[in-house]
Amino acid sequence: MTTDRRAFLRSAAAGAAVGLLPATVARAMAIPARHRTGTIMDVEHVVIFMQENRAFDHYFGALNGVRGLGDPRPQRLPGGASVWRQPSGEHPDGFVAPFHGDASVTNAYTVDGADQGHQAAITIVNGGRYDQWGHSGELHKRMVYYKASDLPFYHALASAFTVCDAYHCSTLTQTYPNRLHLWTGCNGGGKVGGDPEMSNYGEDETPSADMAQDKDMAKGPHDWMTYAERLQAAGVSWKVYQEHDNFGDNILSVFMNFRPCAKDSPLYERGRAWVSEGKTGADRTRSDGQQLVEAFRADVAADRLPQVSWIVTAADLSEHPQAEPSKGEHVCAELIKALVDHPEVFAKTVFIVNYDEAGGFYDHMLPPMPPLTAEQGWSSVPVTGEIKDYGQAEVANQGAHPLGLGIRVPAIVVSPWSRGGFVCSEVFDHTSTLRFLEKRFGVREDNISDWRRAVCGDLTSAFDFATPNQDWTALALPQTADYMARVARSKAAPTLRIPERQTASTQEGPQRGARPLPYVLSADARVHDGDLWIDLVNKGRTGAVFQVFDNTDRDGPWRFTLAAGGTYAAGHWNRAGRAPGPYDLTVHGPNGFYRRFAGDASRPQPSVSVAADARSRLVLRLAGAGGGSAMITARMDETYPLAEGEARQNLMLPSKGVVRSVWDLRGSDHWYDLTLTVLDDPSFTQRLAGHLETGRASRTDPSIGRMRL
Repeated sequence: MTTDRRAFLRSAAAGAAVGLLPATVARAMAIPARHRTGTIMDVEHVVIFMQENRAFDHYFGALNGVRGLGDPRPQRLPGGASVWRQPSGEHPDGFVAPFHGDASVTNAYTVDGADQGHQAAITIVNGGRYDQWGHSGELHKRMVYYKASDLPFYHALASAFTVCDAYHCSTLTQTYPNRLHLWTGCNGGGKVGGDPEMSNYGEDETPSADMAQDKDMAKGPHDWMTYAERLQAAGVSWKVYQEHDNFGDNILSVFMNFRPCAKDSPLYERGRAWVSEGKTGADRTRSDGQQLVEAFRADVAADRLPQVSWIVTAADLSEHPQAEPSKGEHVCAELIKALVDHPEVFAKTVFIVNYDEAGGFYDHMLPPMPPLTAEQGWSSVPVTGEIKDYGQAEVANQGAHPLGLGIRVPAIVVSPWSRGGFVCSEVFDHTSTLRFLEKRFGVREDNISDWRRAVCGDLTSAFDFATPNQDWTALALPQTADYMARVARSKAAPTLRIPERQTASTQEGPQRGARPLPYVLSADARVHDGDLWIDLVNKGRTGAVFQVFDNTDRDGPWRFTLAAGGTYAAGHWNRAGRAPGPYDLTVHGPNGFYRRFAGDASRPQPSVSVAADARSRLVLRLAGAGGGSAMITARMDETYPLAEGEARQNLMLPSKGVVRSVWDLRGSDHWYDLTLTVLDDPSFTQRLAGHLETGRASRTDPSIGRMRL
């Protein structure tokens, strides 16, 4: 074997290979799906390529169409600033906003991550206020993001297939607890019912893939059932592809039945063996990615690719902070190329790219979380198994806290059924990947909690199994031939720093296709006896979390989980003994769902309900409050063009009557952002925004673009 072949990623030959990647992606897009049943049963192979420690905004926040840096309705921080302005003494402005880590002029490829343990994450979330990203003085690392020029292959892949922009890691903590969710459905909580593991327990005792190097674990290995064992019992083929250096990321190795296991057993051969174990000399432990790809390619070529595969890379290839993302891009591209070179295999394969956790990097979307007490909100679904209680409620961050969901992470679904550069905005986490396997192979993962099953989807909304073979080959793809030069240039470049002059970031480019989602949500406000109530309704096919914020910063935030078909009248902000008066609340939900309700509960307030009619038009129903007639103005944001009618409607509301206001949203792809005001009551404002689902594919929010800094 030549030196060049051994180098794989570090050689000039690797640079030349990367120059061919756009052609590989284009070929993949041109391969028709196997179409026998028009359902998920057409899938024969699922390959899961989980990498390390990157946040969604960090990798894809600048990608057009996704809910990233140009989110038109970002969360408000206490005091009124947007979530982009994270308080910090690291900059004279008093805050740090996301900034581009340009790898062509800085060492952005090797920027280190920041503290991502559970205690740090609890501090950042701050009860839902989400204003403590700067608590550790590391915003010079946390707030960096990349563009397509920095991650050309991944951005090309997202533009060719389907990117998931509401995929969260499972827990607010490190690698191992998140990988436990991917491989077992929980981290010891969930339906297992134990004390959830929130650290990388077992990492130091598992230095490599070699079982002979395993050391005793202080509390012993984990003892609950893994999904690999469930597949084995069900007769579904599976395998872990890994090299000797696996960065400790094969989580099966910290489970009792794999530590140790007989070398002639299926658990060892499929779950602990490494691809070059049978070789001698340096090749036996060489872990540069080449032998990993060769083993995968050989199985594809011989038509022995398992039904389920997990791929684990070495530390230097894992994209863990300080390991250049481009190395992971290259391994990913070579794995996909191995499939594309055998179109008969790719035609029946799903390849999932995801990341175990966010690595301490910033993402602007507060994760959905369950309420743990009645004061924090309400859930129609049991939250059992979703709580970590450190047992010291009187000590900061040492009481009871939600396990997750965690920070958003990148996820791309590559397959003949997910072509076209779509965005899927259903809420997912790592257990969603297991539930996709459940759906296809009929093997249930019993460890997943009820709350997680209700809130997180099963990935199927990211696919079009019924009509997959459309022509997407015209999509233009960026070139990546300068890969090696960019890596070398970034290594030699000056240290990445927070810009002296902070500016608003942008998401450039057009809307993308958007996959149809299962959400049909509403939140309508009403005043009764001086109290404000918000009627939350979920008419969709999956659970949803509503997060409510008090814009006066007196109370909250609160979080409400409604299962499919659920309703709840929320009034947690009403306090006994508090006189009726001004209110100002904001509601955030999935896929850009947004409501703001401001007014004065001591005055008559009109009530407004929002629904869709049979023609998928937005219908407002406004009812008087008995305080005399009122002139209400409803104005559509200018970034949402209407197919018919004016963007402004003046509505005379009788004191006890009802007025309907109908809006044709075809021109805005069924997105809307309406503001309602009352002529004689300047305190009253309602802002109603979101998307009406039609059951068909749509396009992404047209208002996504420039950051609202």
